[in-house]
Amino acid sequence: MRMYHVLIFSYCLLTSGYAQQIDTDFSRNGLLLFKELGMVSSHIVDFEVIEENKINVLYESDAKRNLVRLHKNGKRDIKFDITSSNLNNQNSIPVGLSTKSGGSVLVLSNFWNGHSWMISINGFYEDGSVNHGFGRHGVYKKNILNNLDDNYGQYIYASSSNEIIVVAKVQGFNTSNKKEKIAILKLSDIGETLSSSLYDDHHFTLNCSAMEDDYLLLGYSESVDNGQEQSTYLAGFDSDQMASNNLYCLTIEEDYQSFDHIVLSNSELFTSQIENASEGVYRIRKYGAKGNLDTSFFDSGEMGFDADIYNTDFVVNKEGEVFIISTSLDSELEILIKKLLSNGDIDTDYGVNGIASVFLKYPISNLNKIRLGAKNELYISGSMGVEGDSYGFITKLKLNVQQLKKEKLEKFLDNLFTKE
Repeated sequence: MRMYHVLIFSYCLLTSGYAQQIDTDFSRNGLLLFKELGMVSSHIVDFEVIEENKINVLYESDAKRNLVRLHKNGKRDIKFDITSSNLNNQNSIPVGLSTKSGGSVLVLSNFWNGHSWMISINGFYEDGSVNHGFGRHGVYKKNILNNLDDNYGQYIYASSSNEIIVVAKVQGFNTSNKKEKIAILKLSDIGETLSSSLYDDHHFTLNCSAMEDDYLLLGYSESVDNGQEQSTYLAGFDSDQMASNNLYCLTIEEDYQSFDHIVLSNSELFTSQIENASEGVYRIRKYGAKGNLDTSFFDSGEMGFDADIYNTDFVVNKEGEVFIISTSLDSELEILIKKLLSNGDIDTDYGVNGIASVFLKYPISNLNKIRLGAKNELYISGSMGVEGDSYGFITKLKLNVQQLKKEKLEKFLDNLFTKE
């Protein structure tokens, strides 16, 4: 009878603790706050989870740029030491980073040359030292069309052959015409230009991009004179064919809202759209490798009125399950996670009716990037307010339900039977 009571108590412990999925072994109780002595503010530009669940983080603190590598427990890797001042050029604005297969890091920035904006890329070895063989003394700079147009880099990717892909917006030198075009820049691993051209000679609005297994996907929309979007497109192509622009496009006709995010996973692609802001509808769609809509996958899109759909992103794991992450409108400390099964149905066994709730220590201003680790660990970055100032943060959550339950049960039984 006593063992029966123990099992009942164990079940209650697991059930009550499940809603709190923060990995307390990461940094300080699951929250890494980029706040140091004397620091007034900080902002995370981008981060990536690499091998062994280490993390490369590009962030700004008091207008100073920093590139650090973290161990899987959130502590800084002291062997990764950035000593270059190239990142702190006052004429550049950092945009993102990309880690190559060997561990070396590329940092994408937009550089003001005194006349127009250019693409700028810094190259670093896996230990953080400057790759002086990359570009010119470790820095590559380029105006994509070799004219006075402004170039605004948006995304940077490294292919399996170590070629580097940059997706950018190009704006004409004529200040009366602010329409943007989409451009693609391709360079070698040593910083030599391989191709540099517009995606198309039309004026499109670039909304999002993703790349996996050397397959690049663009999500963009087209507008008419009054500014209302008329078409939303997906364009995908292999990196080897980017110079010749051999692409195929898919027009999304049923809804004019532009894509919000794109995720490529196992030769399938997922897109998100805000369909109805007043009713809180944030819908995920799934497409096959050739861009055909997967009609067997259906997401109702209902997030509830307590989720901020304008501060929402999503990830997809290897099993095809979707995790939609939002800030809460009810509590500034709360993050909401909605889980969809591989067919688009809400996983009612996850959290409470498919939505889990996580509370952090400080008020959340916004979410920035979300990444998945090798074992379904979810990393979320954003900004939070502390005593009137804003600081970047990364928190680590566990998404594997069975692993969570197993860990909790093992810890409980270990504590139970090791007590004197």
